[in-house]
Amino acid sequence: MNASYPGHRELADARRRAPLTGLMTLAAGIFAATLQAATPWASTLSQQALDSGFLTRLPPNVSTALGLAKAQEGTEVRQLLNKQGHQVRTFNVSVANHSDVVVLNFNAQSGASVAYLISPDGQLRKAVSSQVNADSKPVSTADAQAGFAREKKFWSARARSAPSPAPAAPAPQPASGH
Repeated sequence: MNASYPGHRELADARRRAPLTGLMTLAAGIFAATLQAATPWASTLSQQALDSGFLTRLPPNVSTALGLAKAQEGTEVRQLLNKQGHQVRTFNVSVANHSDVVVLNFNAQSGASVAYLISPDGQLRKAVSSQVNADSKPVSTADAQAGFAREKKFWSARARSAPSPAPAAPAPQPASGH
C-alpha cells in the first residue's frame, strides 16, 4: 500500500476495526436472541389472561386435586383458549391468587385432560389427569415433565407471537374558544 496519499492511516485503521465491528454486531445479535428466548412466557401470558382472558371456572375435580382456592366450587380463572380439532388447550390464571397458574390440555372427544399447576415463572409444580366427571389422579414426575415440555413449547410460541401492547391514545385536546 502506498503511504503517500491522504487518509492512508484512517483507511488502515478502518480495515483493522472491520472484523472487530462484525464480531460486536454478531455478539449483539446473539445477546438479543438470548434475551428473547429467555422471555418469561408464563408471566407474559398471565398478564394477557388477566387483561383480556375469558372469566370462567376450572372444574372442581381439577381445582381440588391441585389444591386451589375455593376448590369445591371450581376455581375462578381468567383464561386464554386454543382449540385445534378435538384438542382444547387453556392457560388459566386464578382470579383469587395470580400465582396459581394452570395449563390444561383437554381432548373433547375422549374427555381426558391433563392439568399442570405452574409457578408464575413457568416452573412445573404439580400435574393431574382426569376424565369428565371423575376424580383427578396425580401424574408421575416423568410423564408430567414430558407433557409439560410440549405445553411449554406451545404456550411459549404463543407468548412470542403475542402482539405488543397498543400505545395509549393521545388525550383529546380542549376545543379553542376563538
